[in-house]
Amino acid sequence: MNRRTRSSARNKARFAPVFEGLEGRLVLSSSALSIPGGGLAASATGDVSSFPLRFRPFNAKYQGFYTIGPAQSPGFATQLYMYGGGTSSSFLHGDIQLAYYVPVDASQPAVGMANMMVKNISSTGDDLGADFQAVPGAVDKAGRPNQFTWTVNSNVGGTYAGAEGSGTLQLIYYPGRKIPRGATAAGRIGVVFRGSLGTTNINNITRNS
Repeated sequence: MNRRTRSSARNKARFAPVFEGLEGRLVLSSSALSIPGGGLAASATGDVSSFPLRFRPFNAKYQGFYTIGPAQSPGFATQLYMYGGGTSSSFLHGDIQLAYYVPVDASQPAVGMANMMVKNISSTGDDLGADFQAVPGAVDKAGRPNQFTWTVNSNVGGTYAGAEGSGTLQLIYYPGRKIPRGATAAGRIGVVFRGSLGTTNINNITRNS
């Protein structure tokens, strides 16, 4: 055997596969991994009948203009409409439209609706709607309702599709001297939402683009 043949033999021996013995292990049967009725054993119990939502604190602040005038719907005395812009813990820039109606029956609370739209709603579809109701007896010095409770309604889209949430709403009025024709009051207004908002976290398509 020449030198080249001996070198080739050593290389083959060096890279030859080595088999190691395996230790014996106990394999669990499939019945040990399942629960009665089929399926894998769950690590925790809970309501699994619907898709879970991830809840986070929600805060939003807006400012804009409001107008108060006679209500155009039976059973209500006055109505307020406002529009403006602001920011929140869920989005950086947003617009809002808000309205509430005060019933003729003073024993009944004012009811309203708000629609919060993210600035880039045309591309994301992010839209958050809320119904709200006045807290009984909570009015400012001029008798205007200023404390409410809110819940997410069905007017949602984009990131907020399927969302749930609730909390409190505060309105801060700054009456102005210039009142539009047909109105009884007008001015600037501050809007503050506080509460909790739960979303699915799978509806923002732009995150995957």
